[in-house]
Amino acid sequence: MLFISSYDFYALLTEIYLLNAICALLIYGVILNTSYERGHPVIDYNISGLSTQTLIVSLWLIVCSNTPYLTSWNSLLVHDFLSFGIKSTILAISLLWSLIIFSYNKLEKINLYEYWIVSMLAIVAMLFVSCSYDLLAMYLAIEFQSIAFYILASFKRTSEFSTEAGLKYFVLGAFSSALLLLGISLLYGTTGLTNFGDLSKFFLGTTLENSSFINITFFGVVLIEVALFFKISAAPFHMWSPDVYEGATTNVTSFFGILPKLALVSLIFRFFYFCCAEVVTLLNFTLIICALLSMIIGTFGALAQTKWKRFIAYSTISHVGFIVAGFSTLEFNGAFGALFYILVYTLTSLAIFSIVLSFRCLAYPNTYQLRYLTGIVSLVKLNPMLAGSLVAVLFSMAGIPPFPGFFAKAFVLFSLLQEQLIGLAIIAIFLSCISCFYYIRLIQMMYFTHTKTILIFYPIEKTTSTILSITMLLLVLIFLKIDLISNFVHCMLFL
Repeated sequence: MLFISSYDFYALLTEIYLLNAICALLIYGVILNTSYERGHPVIDYNISGLSTQTLIVSLWLIVCSNTPYLTSWNSLLVHDFLSFGIKSTILAISLLWSLIIFSYNKLEKINLYEYWIVSMLAIVAMLFVSCSYDLLAMYLAIEFQSIAFYILASFKRTSEFSTEAGLKYFVLGAFSSALLLLGISLLYGTTGLTNFGDLSKFFLGTTLENSSFINITFFGVVLIEVALFFKISAAPFHMWSPDVYEGATTNVTSFFGILPKLALVSLIFRFFYFCCAEVVTLLNFTLIICALLSMIIGTFGALAQTKWKRFIAYSTISHVGFIVAGFSTLEFNGAFGALFYILVYTLTSLAIFSIVLSFRCLAYPNTYQLRYLTGIVSLVKLNPMLAGSLVAVLFSMAGIPPFPGFFAKAFVLFSLLQEQLIGLAIIAIFLSCISCFYYIRLIQMMYFTHTKTILIFYPIEKTTSTILSITMLLLVLIFLKIDLISNFVHCMLFL
């Protein structure tokens, strides 16, 4: 019989508060709908402000929580420093993200309060993903997150591009969910276990010689690996990412690009390094292949792009390749590099989307969002501070010192060299040099390309400018205290 103690509720205090607040916001939005017509700005402004306040309180709750290492809800969820660190980061970045899209929603007249409700539900799902300690909890949390993403991708019902993005994401996402469920079924049918702790003990000492069931187990783990790699858009399971990024509205694309991978990477670490460490050791070559393909496809795919969102999508695939390369070492040095990389990537993604959302052109009396890379030609003449911020972000993404992107790539490469994966390290360095070309090409457009016609940019809103200033300050000065992030990651790995 399921025994529920006060610790079970205490450990999920943040999630319980968020779910209750979301239900209250939903009821509040329905009541306001009776006073105003559907899609009225008053409803959106109220719900967006209250959602931001809810995220602030949630962040305060998780930071002030003193939860010891424990498993709750019959060992379905685990609460340790890894889940604490990931949850804190998710809520902090979610708060900053919510602030940068206020102006976009206002200018695009996205006045549907349901957008904030679905986004908040997706954030709750990420919190559950980060603390999943059972295959069933993992599956339910991922599906909870995916359903919210399907709705967000097709949220703009008047746009055929948004509808196409949502439909394509749903079809491919359902296929990956089927693979995930099949892998879980094979593992449970073979072992009779679903808990991560029980599975880690069961697989202890597993080799090719002493396990007659090893083939079925391998197949189940590979299916789960494929499903998780699909969710983080690692090649060759990346096909949905550029189309969904391009078809969805920019505020939804920023949500997809900044937040979900953080929770999923922590889940991959827990699954690979704790749950099925012995089995994954025998499947190391699959991680190396996915890392190699992600870096190659992401790097050369980004070279051919002319639109901002597809460019960011392929750049993300390349970064995911470095994260998977860190995991491919199957050592804690590599895991440290991968988790450090995802934290830096999340901060950099927040900065790049803050800038992209600021690229709004003025065509009196209307405005429109900039779609093509060539639109930033001679940006330094119109807004030198914005151009300088973009240069710093691009340098960090390219891995140029002293920006944090350099340290993130260096940690992954050092772990590859330590584990004698010299070939993969050399290819990663070579592809990083190629990626510098398309990042520097954007800088060349801003500073050294002259044109007779220059686009006029709409003034940046104060909230977006403030968030961009905070992220840029962190990116530029974080090398002075890089040990703060490294110590934070070390605590997540070993506590």
